[in-house]
Amino acid sequence: MGRRSKAWLQKAAEGYFAQCDGTRERVPQKGGGFLERQTPYTLYGFCLALDMTPRQALQMARQPEKETGEAALVQRGIIRIAAYLQEHALLGELNATVAQGAIKELGLLEEGEEQQPQALQVVLDAAGEVWSR
Repeated sequence: MGRRSKAWLQKAAEGYFAQCDGTRERVPQKGGGFLERQTPYTLYGFCLALDMTPRQALQMARQPEKETGEAALVQRGIIRIAAYLQEHALLGELNATVAQGAIKELGLLEEGEEQQPQALQVVLDAAGEVWSR
């Protein structure tokens, strides 16, 4: 990647997210209601729009001394992708394991921060108290 200006990167990033959002469509479901879907935000699509490799984007985003400028712009884009993945996993529109793997790939999980799936058990006793683990 050659050196790109902040204005160029910002326009390319905004264009990428707008293009994904522009594919949003409402699909009727059999039982009534609608499902909205769109081209998902991905690291690879974002990097393609910015004319850089994922490795270059992640290295640029990890530059702590640059809180503004190109590094911050790339970092915000990567965080936007991670937020999209988490939101859609919580809504059940994306497999949580897939979302967690993608977030790990984005470099947003620290070493040892990855959690294994846990079971949730809720017990309602006669007194009406709820216990959970």
